[in-house]
Amino acid sequence: MAAPQSLPQNDSLLNRAAWRQLKEAKQSPDPYTLHLLTLALWGLDQEAAGDWPQDHRDALEQGVGLLLGWEPQNVLDWLLSNPNGEESPEDQEAMLVQSLQQASSPMQAANLLLNAIYSRQVSQNSQLQPAASELT
Repeated sequence: MAAPQSLPQNDSLLNRAAWRQLKEAKQSPDPYTLHLLTLALWGLDQEAAGDWPQDHRDALEQGVGLLLGWEPQNVLDWLLSNPNGEESPEDQEAMLVQSLQQASSPMQAANLLLNAIYSRQVSQNSQLQPAASELT
């Protein structure tokens, strides 16, 4: 049996939207890495600045790096099951697809994607959650 030409998950609307942004940024995405993760890494390399505190940037970078070692479907399942997001994973995916498609530039798309990854990290890591005193 021949090896696949790319990850099957890269055929999803979400990964195709990331691929289009990477192409606009004149990047050549690896077909064996989720295009979402390639866009996130590119954004980090380009000094993306999203809705995360600057002192959490290392945690975000480490989180993206760790996701590279996961099974692709597990990455998607994790990202799209944010308890702080829309009701269902399908709704979360639709919102992220729309955000990536409507982004005005590859950098804005990377920022939006990294915001989604960071939000998902915060949902699981109390060290990243703001203290009650910071919320008032």
